[in-house]
Amino acid sequence: MAIGVPAVRAQRNIPAASSPRDARTVAQNKIAPRVLSEIYRRRGDARQRSVPAGRGSVPVDRHGRVLVDVRADVRPALEKKIKALGGIIVSSSAASRSIVGWLPLMTLERLAADPSVSAIDLAVH
Repeated sequence: MAIGVPAVRAQRNIPAASSPRDARTVAQNKIAPRVLSEIYRRRGDARQRSVPAGRGSVPVDRHGRVLVDVRADVRPALEKKIKALGGIIVSSSAASRSIVGWLPLMTLERLAADPSVSAIDLAVH
């Protein structure tokens, strides 16, 4: 004998993805919203993601890189990964769990997918 009522109630309580923010991946949640919006603009997803049109406030150099502060456990493997993604490390500090560097904007999602990375935001300069 099976009772289907609890399963039906549980399905009703599952909220649907009502906004683009709810549809973000784990990696995208680690990236600051203004940086993520610029990624969407450059990728052509801005309209679909409800990102305002126009130029963003993210300064990108002529090579498509942005100066970011990566909050993570600073380890040689992560620094190697940043360099492999085309990044240039400006400074790193294990004590403050921070790596500042110029990284290609379009590779930030791949870096954010690393489990040791907790956040990516624009670096203060």
